[in-house]
Amino acid sequence: MEPPQRGLACLVLAAGLGTRMRPFTDVTPKPLLTVNNEELLARSISQAAAVAARTAVNAFHLAEQIVEFVERSSIHVSREPQLMGTAGAVAQVAHWLEDDDLLILNADTWLAALDEDFVAGWDRTGPRLLVKDVGRASDFGTLRFVGASLLPNELARGLQVKPSGLYEEVWRPRIGSLDLFVTQAMAFDCGTPLEFLQANLAVSGLSAVVHPTSHPGGTVVDSVFLRGATSPPGSVCVGEIRDGFGNLYAAPDPGNIRTPAKAIQRP
Repeated sequence: MEPPQRGLACLVLAAGLGTRMRPFTDVTPKPLLTVNNEELLARSISQAAAVAARTAVNAFHLAEQIVEFVERSSIHVSREPQLMGTAGAVAQVAHWLEDDDLLILNADTWLAALDEDFVAGWDRTGPRLLVKDVGRASDFGTLRFVGASLLPNELARGLQVKPSGLYEEVWRPRIGSLDLFVTQAMAFDCGTPLEFLQANLAVSGLSAVVHPTSHPGGTVVDSVFLRGATSPPGSVCVGEIRDGFGNLYAAPDPGNIRTPAKAIQRP
């Protein structure tokens, strides 16, 4: 049977509170934090543009910053009155989606690349998830979901506008027949400060990532200085994250920073 000839749109999920990344996410939405000096949201939008004709972004926490970030583009912003979850977020863009199928990207996952066959080889008859084999118990056996999924139009438009998750509404009822596409691409869950720090160091390949607008006062090792960050004159920063609002994270064991906390980093 020939696959349905429909277009593809993308929804980038960017509404969450980012509670595990506090205090940084108290002032900056997690999708606007940077990995190797690139906003997570910018990377997701760029990957969406390579395969989808249209892109939407949902927004709730510090929504005005998300709106400002995309306001000069053609991206549709779905403002949520409350956190809707992944399924609720999809339901809210059903009218915008029209007849297209849907690519869904988690803005807080750094992904090196979307495999060409992930979209091109999809039969568009059921949900498809991008996963990585981590060699230990994870989301689906030893396969870990890495923040990208595909949803046929009829399933997307059949979801209800209520706070709910895709796992509960779509994936779990099909757990034995889910289309799991295994990627070899580098991927990082940027959920916690340690994971975020590790992602920056691995992606950059540098001993530290220092934003062009930041001003370290001394030595910076295995650390991330976000936009506008500073440190005292003569200081030595090891295993830290700093931002321009004075927030600081110090890794509890700086000597093991480059040991992955979650083994989804490299094939």
